[in-house]
Amino acid sequence: MAKQKWKLSLKMPRKYDFWLHLSSLVLILFGSLMILSTSVGSTSQSDTLVVARVVFKQTVFVIIGYFMMIFLANNFTMLRVRKLGKLIGIILIVACLSTLAFTAAGGSKAWIRLGPISLQPSEFVKVFMVVMIAVSIEVAGRRNFDWWTMIKTPFLFLCAFALILILQRDLGTLVVIGMLSIISFLIPSHKNLRKIQRLVKIGLTVGCVGVLFFMTPPGLELVSKIPVFSHVGTRFANAVNPFLDPYGVGYQNVQGLVGIASGGLMGKGIGQSQQKFGFLTQADNDFILAIVIEELGIFGLAIIVIGYTIIIQRLFHYAYRTKSEGYKIILIGTAMYIFLHFFLNVGGVGGLIPLTGVPLLFISSGGSALMSIMCAIGISQAIIAKIRRQGE
Repeated sequence: MAKQKWKLSLKMPRKYDFWLHLSSLVLILFGSLMILSTSVGSTSQSDTLVVARVVFKQTVFVIIGYFMMIFLANNFTMLRVRKLGKLIGIILIVACLSTLAFTAAGGSKAWIRLGPISLQPSEFVKVFMVVMIAVSIEVAGRRNFDWWTMIKTPFLFLCAFALILILQRDLGTLVVIGMLSIISFLIPSHKNLRKIQRLVKIGLTVGCVGVLFFMTPPGLELVSKIPVFSHVGTRFANAVNPFLDPYGVGYQNVQGLVGIASGGLMGKGIGQSQQKFGFLTQADNDFILAIVIEELGIFGLAIIVIGYTIIIQRLFHYAYRTKSEGYKIILIGTAMYIFLHFFLNVGGVGGLIPLTGVPLLFISSGGSALMSIMCAIGISQAIIAKIRRQGE
Protein backbone atom coordinates (compact mmCIF):
# COMPACT_ATOMS: atom_id res chain seq x y z
CA MET A 1 0.00 0.00 0.00
CA ALA A 2 1.37 3.42 -0.98
CA LYS A 3 2.21 5.73 1.89
CA GLN A 4 -0.46 8.37 2.43
CA LYS A 5 0.75 11.94 2.04
CA TRP A 6 -0.54 14.79 4.15
CA LYS A 7 -2.38 17.35 2.08
CA LEU A 8 -2.25 21.07 2.83
CA SER A 9 -5.08 22.90 1.12
CA LEU A 10 -7.37 25.86 1.64
CA LYS A 11 -10.23 24.09 -0.12
CA MET A 12 -12.65 21.45 1.04
CA PRO A 13 -12.19 18.02 -0.58
CA ARG A 14 -14.02 17.10 -3.75
CA LYS A 15 -17.58 15.89 -3.15
CA TYR A 16 -17.92 17.43 0.32
CA ASP A 17 -21.46 18.25 1.47
CA PHE A 18 -22.29 21.88 0.70
CA TRP A 19 -25.32 22.19 3.00
CA LEU A 20 -23.45 20.77 5.97
CA HIS A 21 -20.64 23.26 5.32
CA LEU A 22 -22.98 26.23 4.81
CA SER A 23 -25.08 25.50 7.90
CA SER A 24 -21.96 25.26 10.06
CA LEU A 25 -20.66 28.61 8.79
CA VAL A 26 -24.04 30.34 9.25
CA LEU A 27 -24.24 29.13 12.85
CA ILE A 28 -20.66 30.26 13.54
CA LEU A 29 -21.33 33.73 12.12
CA PHE A 30 -24.61 33.99 14.03
CA GLY A 31 -22.91 32.84 17.23
CA SER A 32 -20.09 35.36 16.75
CA LEU A 33 -22.66 38.14 16.31
CA MET A 34 -24.42 37.16 19.54
CA ILE A 35 -21.12 36.89 21.44
CA LEU A 36 -20.27 40.41 20.25
CA SER A 37 -23.67 41.61 21.42
CA THR A 38 -23.32 40.06 24.89
CA SER A 39 -19.79 41.45 25.31
CA VAL A 40 -21.21 44.98 25.33
CA GLY A 41 -22.74 44.16 28.70
CA SER A 42 -19.26 43.68 30.19
CA THR A 43 -18.01 47.12 29.15
CA SER A 44 -17.27 49.51 32.00
CA GLN A 45 -15.62 52.90 32.46
CA SER A 46 -12.47 51.22 33.77
CA ASP A 47 -12.32 48.73 30.88
CA THR A 48 -13.55 50.01 27.53
CA LEU A 49 -11.65 47.46 25.43
CA VAL A 50 -13.80 44.44 26.32
CA VAL A 51 -15.55 44.35 22.94
CA ALA A 52 -12.27 44.68 21.02
CA ARG A 53 -10.74 41.79 22.96
CA VAL A 54 -13.79 39.62 22.44
CA VAL A 55 -13.80 40.32 18.69
CA PHE A 56 -10.09 39.50 18.47
CA LYS A 57 -10.35 36.25 20.45
CA GLN A 58 -13.44 35.07 18.58
CA THR A 59 -11.85 35.86 15.22
CA VAL A 60 -8.71 33.92 16.14
CA PHE A 61 -10.70 30.89 17.31
CA VAL A 62 -12.92 30.92 14.21
CA ILE A 63 -9.92 31.10 11.86
CA ILE A 64 -8.02 28.35 13.69
CA GLY A 65 -11.13 26.18 13.89
CA TYR A 66 -11.90 26.67 10.21
CA PHE A 67 -8.41 25.64 9.13
CA MET A 68 -8.55 22.64 11.47
CA MET A 69 -11.81 21.64 9.80
CA ILE A 70 -10.34 21.94 6.29
CA PHE A 71 -7.16 20.08 7.30
CA LEU A 72 -9.10 17.14 8.75
CA ALA A 73 -11.54 17.12 5.83
CA ASN A 74 -8.59 16.62 3.48
CA ASN A 75 -6.46 14.30 5.61
CA PHE A 76 -8.59 12.18 7.95
CA THR A 77 -8.39 8.43 7.37
CA MET A 78 -8.99 5.42 9.61
CA LEU A 79 -5.46 4.23 8.91
CA ARG A 80 -3.92 7.40 10.30
CA VAL A 81 -6.03 7.16 13.44
CA ARG A 82 -4.87 3.55 13.95
CA LYS A 83 -1.27 4.77 13.83
CA LEU A 84 -1.62 7.99 15.83
CA GLY A 85 -4.72 7.43 17.99
CA LYS A 86 -2.99 6.19 21.13
CA LEU A 87 -0.42 8.99 20.99
CA ILE A 88 -3.18 11.59 20.64
CA GLY A 89 -5.02 9.98 23.56
CA ILE A 90 -1.96 10.18 25.80
CA ILE A 91 -1.44 13.84 24.87
CA LEU A 92 -5.06 14.57 25.79
CA ILE A 93 -4.68 12.77 29.13
CA VAL A 94 -1.61 14.86 29.98
CA ALA A 95 -3.39 18.06 28.89
CA CYS A 96 -6.48 17.24 30.99
CA LEU A 97 -4.33 16.43 34.02
CA SER A 98 -2.45 19.73 33.67
CA THR A 99 -5.68 21.67 34.27
CA LEU A 100 -5.59 20.57 37.92
CA ALA A 101 -2.66 22.94 38.43
CA PHE A 102 -4.82 25.96 37.55
CA THR A 103 -7.42 27.73 39.66
CA ALA A 104 -11.02 26.56 39.49
CA ALA A 105 -13.75 28.41 37.63
CA GLY A 106 -17.42 27.74 38.24
CA GLY A 107 -16.49 24.95 40.65
CA SER A 108 -14.40 23.05 38.07
CA LYS A 109 -10.70 22.83 37.27
CA ALA A 110 -11.12 22.15 33.57
CA TRP A 111 -9.16 24.95 31.90
CA ILE A 112 -5.57 25.70 30.95
CA ARG A 113 -5.03 29.45 31.20
CA LEU A 114 -2.42 31.12 29.03
CA GLY A 115 -2.82 34.82 29.72
CA PRO A 116 -6.19 35.93 28.35
CA ILE A 117 -6.67 32.63 26.50
CA SER A 118 -8.32 29.64 28.18
CA LEU A 119 -8.37 26.15 26.67
CA GLN A 120 -10.46 23.19 27.82
CA PRO A 121 -8.73 19.98 26.64
CA SER A 122 -11.69 17.78 27.62
CA GLU A 123 -13.74 19.30 24.78
CA PHE A 124 -11.51 17.49 22.29
CA VAL A 125 -11.95 14.22 24.20
CA LYS A 126 -15.56 14.10 22.95
CA VAL A 127 -14.45 13.82 19.32
CA PHE A 128 -11.52 11.58 20.23
CA MET A 129 -13.71 8.96 21.96
CA VAL A 130 -16.17 8.74 19.05
CA VAL A 131 -13.34 8.30 16.54
CA MET A 132 -11.46 5.74 18.69
CA ILE A 133 -14.58 3.60 19.11
CA ALA A 134 -15.22 3.84 15.35
CA VAL A 135 -11.68 2.76 14.48
CA SER A 136 -11.74 -0.13 16.98
CA ILE A 137 -14.98 -1.47 15.51
CA GLU A 138 -13.78 -0.91 11.95
CA VAL A 139 -10.60 -2.90 12.63
CA ALA A 140 -12.69 -5.80 13.96
CA GLY A 141 -14.74 -5.85 10.78
CA ARG A 142 -16.17 -9.32 10.25
CA ARG A 143 -13.47 -10.98 12.30
CA ASN A 144 -14.52 -13.16 15.20
CA PHE A 145 -13.03 -10.91 17.91
CA ASP A 146 -14.63 -11.04 21.36
CA TRP A 147 -16.26 -7.83 22.59
CA TRP A 148 -13.45 -6.97 24.99
CA THR A 149 -10.80 -7.14 22.28
CA MET A 150 -12.87 -4.76 20.15
CA ILE A 151 -13.49 -2.08 22.77
CA LYS A 152 -10.54 -2.51 25.16
CA THR A 153 -8.52 0.49 23.97
CA PRO A 154 -11.35 3.06 23.89
CA PHE A 155 -12.75 1.69 27.17
CA LEU A 156 -9.45 2.16 28.98
CA PHE A 157 -9.16 5.69 27.60
CA LEU A 158 -12.74 6.39 28.74
CA CYS A 159 -11.94 5.22 32.28
CA ALA A 160 -8.85 7.43 32.40
CA PHE A 161 -10.73 10.51 31.19
CA ALA A 162 -13.66 9.80 33.57
CA LEU A 163 -11.31 9.73 36.55
CA ILE A 164 -9.69 13.00 35.50
CA LEU A 165 -13.07 14.69 34.95
CA ILE A 166 -14.18 13.62 38.42
CA LEU A 167 -11.03 15.22 39.83
CA GLN A 168 -11.80 18.33 37.76
CA ARG A 169 -15.38 18.29 39.08
CA ASP A 170 -16.64 18.75 35.53
CA LEU A 171 -19.84 16.71 35.57
CA GLY A 172 -21.29 18.24 32.39
CA THR A 173 -18.38 17.17 30.20
CA LEU A 174 -18.33 13.74 31.86
CA VAL A 175 -22.02 13.26 31.04
CA VAL A 176 -21.51 14.23 27.37
CA ILE A 177 -18.43 12.02 26.92
CA GLY A 178 -20.13 9.10 28.66
CA MET A 179 -23.30 9.44 26.59
CA LEU A 180 -21.38 9.81 23.32
CA SER A 181 -19.33 6.72 24.12
CA ILE A 182 -22.44 4.70 24.97
CA ILE A 183 -24.27 5.80 21.82
CA SER A 184 -21.23 5.07 19.65
CA PHE A 185 -20.92 1.61 21.21
CA LEU A 186 -24.61 0.83 20.53
CA ILE A 187 -24.43 1.68 16.80
CA PRO A 188 -22.43 -1.30 15.37
CA SER A 189 -24.20 -4.60 14.68
CA HIS A 190 -21.26 -6.98 15.20
CA LYS A 191 -22.63 -10.29 16.50
CA ASN A 192 -20.14 -10.50 19.36
CA LEU A 193 -21.26 -7.12 20.70
CA ARG A 194 -24.97 -7.86 20.97
CA LYS A 195 -24.98 -9.35 24.46
CA ILE A 196 -22.95 -6.57 26.05
CA GLN A 197 -24.97 -3.99 24.10
CA ARG A 198 -28.15 -5.30 25.76
CA LEU A 199 -26.54 -4.88 29.17
CA VAL A 200 -25.45 -1.34 28.28
CA LYS A 201 -29.04 -0.49 27.26
CA ILE A 202 -30.27 -1.74 30.63
CA GLY A 203 -27.61 0.35 32.38
CA LEU A 204 -28.60 3.40 30.33
CA THR A 205 -32.23 2.96 31.33
CA VAL A 206 -31.26 2.65 35.00
CA GLY A 207 -29.14 5.79 34.66
CA CYS A 208 -32.06 7.80 33.25
CA VAL A 209 -34.28 6.61 36.11
CA GLY A 210 -31.48 7.59 38.52
CA VAL A 211 -31.41 11.15 37.17
CA LEU A 212 -35.15 11.43 37.76
CA PHE A 213 -34.63 10.08 41.28
CA PHE A 214 -32.01 12.74 42.01
CA MET A 215 -34.66 15.37 41.31
CA THR A 216 -36.81 14.05 44.16
CA PRO A 217 -36.30 15.17 47.81
CA PRO A 218 -34.54 11.90 48.86
CA GLY A 219 -32.36 12.06 45.73
CA LEU A 220 -31.43 15.68 46.35
CA GLU A 221 -30.38 14.85 49.89
CA LEU A 222 -28.28 11.91 48.68
CA VAL A 223 -26.40 13.76 45.93
CA SER A 224 -25.62 16.67 48.26
CA LYS A 225 -23.76 14.25 50.56
CA ILE A 226 -21.33 13.09 47.85
CA PRO A 227 -18.15 15.12 48.58
CA VAL A 228 -16.90 15.40 45.00
CA PHE A 229 -20.26 16.45 43.58
CA SER A 230 -21.85 18.29 46.51
CA HIS A 231 -22.14 21.42 44.33
CA VAL A 232 -24.18 19.38 41.83
CA GLY A 233 -26.96 18.99 44.39
CA THR A 234 -27.79 22.68 44.09
CA ARG A 235 -28.17 22.30 40.32
CA PHE A 236 -30.69 19.48 40.76
CA ALA A 237 -32.54 21.58 43.34
CA ASN A 238 -32.60 24.57 40.98
CA ALA A 239 -34.01 22.41 38.19
CA VAL A 240 -36.87 21.36 40.48
CA ASN A 241 -37.58 24.95 41.55
CA PRO A 242 -35.14 27.79 40.75
CA PHE A 243 -37.31 30.23 42.74
CA LEU A 244 -36.50 28.56 46.08
CA ASP A 245 -33.44 30.83 46.34
CA PRO A 246 -33.83 33.45 43.57
CA TYR A 247 -31.10 35.72 45.02
CA GLY A 248 -28.68 32.90 45.85
CA VAL A 249 -27.93 29.63 44.05
CA GLY A 250 -30.99 30.03 41.83
CA TYR A 251 -30.12 33.55 40.70
CA GLN A 252 -28.67 32.68 37.26
CA ASN A 253 -31.50 30.28 36.46
CA VAL A 254 -34.11 32.89 37.32
CA GLN A 255 -32.38 35.63 35.33
CA GLY A 256 -32.14 33.31 32.33
CA LEU A 257 -35.88 32.64 32.49
CA VAL A 258 -36.53 36.39 32.80
CA GLY A 259 -34.52 36.97 29.61
CA ILE A 260 -36.45 34.28 27.73
CA ALA A 261 -39.83 35.53 28.95
CA SER A 262 -39.10 39.20 28.17
CA GLY A 263 -38.05 38.41 24.59
CA GLY A 264 -41.54 37.42 23.56
CA LEU A 265 -42.25 36.45 19.97
CA MET A 266 -40.14 39.01 18.09
CA GLY A 267 -37.56 39.99 20.73
CA LYS A 268 -36.37 43.42 21.79
CA GLY A 269 -33.99 43.82 18.86
CA ILE A 270 -30.34 42.93 18.34
CA GLY A 271 -28.18 44.52 21.02
CA GLN A 272 -31.18 45.54 23.17
CA SER A 273 -30.91 42.89 25.88
CA GLN A 274 -31.05 44.10 29.48
CA GLN A 275 -30.06 40.82 31.11
CA LYS A 276 -26.52 40.98 29.70
CA PHE A 277 -25.79 44.11 31.76
CA GLY A 278 -24.63 42.31 34.89
CA PHE A 279 -27.71 40.17 35.53
CA LEU A 280 -26.38 37.08 33.70
CA THR A 281 -22.69 36.56 34.46
CA GLN A 282 -22.49 33.75 31.87
CA ALA A 283 -24.41 35.65 29.19
CA ASP A 284 -21.90 34.82 26.45
CA ASN A 285 -21.52 31.16 27.40
CA ASP A 286 -23.94 28.88 29.28
CA PHE A 287 -26.86 31.35 29.09
CA ILE A 288 -26.35 32.81 25.63
CA LEU A 289 -29.65 31.24 24.51
CA ALA A 290 -31.49 33.51 26.96
CA ILE A 291 -29.87 36.55 25.33
CA VAL A 292 -30.62 35.24 21.82
CA ILE A 293 -34.33 34.88 22.63
CA GLU A 294 -34.47 38.16 24.54
CA GLU A 295 -33.05 40.08 21.58
CA LEU A 296 -34.42 38.11 18.62
CA GLY A 297 -37.35 36.17 20.05
CA ILE A 298 -38.48 32.95 18.41
CA PHE A 299 -36.71 34.03 15.20
CA GLY A 300 -33.32 33.75 16.92
CA LEU A 301 -34.15 30.32 18.31
CA ALA A 302 -35.37 29.24 14.85
CA ILE A 303 -31.99 30.09 13.27
CA ILE A 304 -30.26 27.75 15.73
CA VAL A 305 -32.83 24.95 15.43
CA ILE A 306 -32.88 25.05 11.61
CA GLY A 307 -29.09 25.08 11.43
CA TYR A 308 -28.80 22.13 13.80
CA THR A 309 -31.56 20.24 11.99
CA ILE A 310 -29.84 20.57 8.60
CA ILE A 311 -26.48 19.44 10.00
CA ILE A 312 -27.93 16.44 11.84
CA GLN A 313 -30.07 15.44 8.83
CA ARG A 314 -27.07 15.50 6.48
CA LEU A 315 -24.98 13.42 8.89
CA PHE A 316 -27.69 10.77 9.28
CA HIS A 317 -28.30 10.78 5.53
CA TYR A 318 -24.75 9.68 4.79
CA ALA A 319 -24.64 7.34 7.79
CA TYR A 320 -27.44 5.34 6.18
CA ARG A 321 -25.69 5.38 2.79
CA THR A 322 -22.48 3.71 3.96
CA LYS A 323 -21.89 0.09 4.88
CA SER A 324 -18.85 0.92 6.98
CA GLU A 325 -19.58 0.52 10.69
CA GLY A 326 -16.76 2.92 11.52
CA TYR A 327 -18.12 5.63 9.26
CA LYS A 328 -21.63 5.17 10.72
CA ILE A 329 -20.28 5.62 14.24
CA ILE A 330 -18.45 8.85 13.41
CA LEU A 331 -21.33 10.41 11.45
CA ILE A 332 -24.03 9.48 13.96
CA GLY A 333 -21.67 10.25 16.85
CA THR A 334 -21.09 13.76 15.49
CA ALA A 335 -24.84 14.27 15.09
CA MET A 336 -25.44 13.14 18.67
CA TYR A 337 -22.57 15.35 19.89
CA ILE A 338 -24.49 18.36 18.57
CA PHE A 339 -27.88 17.11 19.79
CA LEU A 340 -26.67 16.32 23.32
CA HIS A 341 -25.18 19.79 23.71
CA PHE A 342 -28.40 21.35 22.45
CA PHE A 343 -30.56 19.22 24.76
CA LEU A 344 -28.42 19.80 27.86
CA ASN A 345 -27.93 23.53 27.26
CA VAL A 346 -31.50 24.39 26.27
CA GLY A 347 -32.94 22.11 28.96
CA GLY A 348 -30.70 23.67 31.61
CA VAL A 349 -31.36 27.29 30.60
CA GLY A 350 -35.07 26.55 30.29
CA GLY A 351 -35.17 25.08 33.80
CA LEU A 352 -36.22 21.62 32.63
CA ILE A 353 -33.08 19.74 33.70
CA PRO A 354 -30.09 20.55 35.95
CA LEU A 355 -27.51 22.94 34.55
CA THR A 356 -24.42 21.11 33.33
CA GLY A 357 -22.23 23.97 32.10
CA VAL A 358 -22.41 22.55 28.58
CA PRO A 359 -22.08 25.26 25.87
CA LEU A 360 -24.43 25.72 22.94
CA LEU A 361 -22.20 24.56 20.08
CA PHE A 362 -21.34 27.15 17.40
CA ILE A 363 -23.14 29.82 19.45
CA SER A 364 -21.58 30.05 22.92
CA SER A 365 -18.20 31.66 23.44
CA GLY A 366 -15.31 29.30 24.11
CA GLY A 367 -12.61 28.49 21.61
CA SER A 368 -12.17 24.87 22.73
CA ALA A 369 -15.80 23.92 22.09
CA LEU A 370 -15.81 25.73 18.75
CA MET A 371 -12.58 24.10 17.55
CA SER A 372 -13.74 20.69 18.77
CA ILE A 373 -17.04 20.72 16.86
CA MET A 374 -15.30 22.08 13.76
CA CYS A 375 -12.85 19.19 13.97
CA ALA A 376 -15.82 16.81 14.15
CA ILE A 377 -17.41 18.47 11.10
CA GLY A 378 -14.09 18.26 9.22
CA ILE A 379 -13.77 14.53 9.96
CA SER A 380 -17.38 14.00 8.89
CA GLN A 381 -16.75 15.89 5.64
CA ALA A 382 -13.75 13.65 4.91
CA ILE A 383 -15.98 10.60 5.33
CA ILE A 384 -18.84 12.11 3.31
CA ALA A 385 -16.49 13.01 0.45
CA LYS A 386 -15.21 9.43 0.36
CA ILE A 387 -18.75 7.98 0.43
CA ARG A 388 -19.86 10.24 -2.43
CA ARG A 389 -16.75 9.52 -4.53
CA GLN A 390 -17.28 5.79 -4.05
CA GLY A 391 -20.88 6.30 -5.19
CA GLU A 392 -19.61 7.57 -8.53
